[in-house]
Amino acid sequence: MRLNKFLAYAGLGARRKVEEIIKQGRVTVNGEVVESPAYDVDPKKDVVKVDGERVRLPRKFVYIMFNKPQGVLTAMERAPGDKRPIVADFFRKYPVRLFPVGRLDYNTEGLLIMTNDGELADRLAHPRYHVPKTYIAKVKGRVTPAEIERMKKGALLVDDKGERFFIKPLDVKLLKPTKTGRNTYVQITIDSGKNRVVRRFFDRFDHGVLKLKRIAIGPLKLGDLPKGAYRELTPEEVKKLRKAAGLEE
Repeated sequence: MRLNKFLAYAGLGARRKVEEIIKQGRVTVNGEVVESPAYDVDPKKDVVKVDGERVRLPRKFVYIMFNKPQGVLTAMERAPGDKRPIVADFFRKYPVRLFPVGRLDYNTEGLLIMTNDGELADRLAHPRYHVPKTYIAKVKGRVTPAEIERMKKGALLVDDKGERFFIKPLDVKLLKPTKTGRNTYVQITIDSGKNRVVRRFFDRFDHGVLKLKRIAIGPLKLGDLPKGAYRELTPEEVKKLRKAAGLEE
């Protein structure tokens, strides 16, 4: 088994995250530092450690639905000097090592999946598998039905690296104006995994996002779970999620 796959399956994070850990020289196999994600390991024989702590494959996978509040970083480790709350703060007493599937921006709230299943996490987060995510956005100004139709046709955006990309939502719905009538609630479903893509999309139409909440990932819906609360997924929810990620027929 490749080292990056082993670490992902062991609950250290999705594949891209564990590759960073490997390349930082934090992983040893039988006492030797290994910096190649493709290094072959035998889970039954080899001793794999990260930062000096032995890592083993989990006996059981865990799947958690978490309602991340606004103002919480999607991170399991706090950067030096950064006192902002992180997702890990909500799971300090949880008996299993978990990591978030993908991420939600600091100022975005809503559905975040926590798990120790690296394979499922990779598929849910990677754009290649086109797992839809649905958000409710409170945006600036009055959005008209005509603008919604233009949004449905998609838009050309620019990412953090200055590269252009085209995004076409799977669906956009006009919900209602705010109580003051000055702003609007819009529901949008996308299958892109790019950073801040929803905010960039609405900026493109001159309706900046004031508040953003993710309410669904594939077939999994947040429902009425309170902010900051979490619960384990039911077997049926896990089955549907794995099917959406192409892991089950």
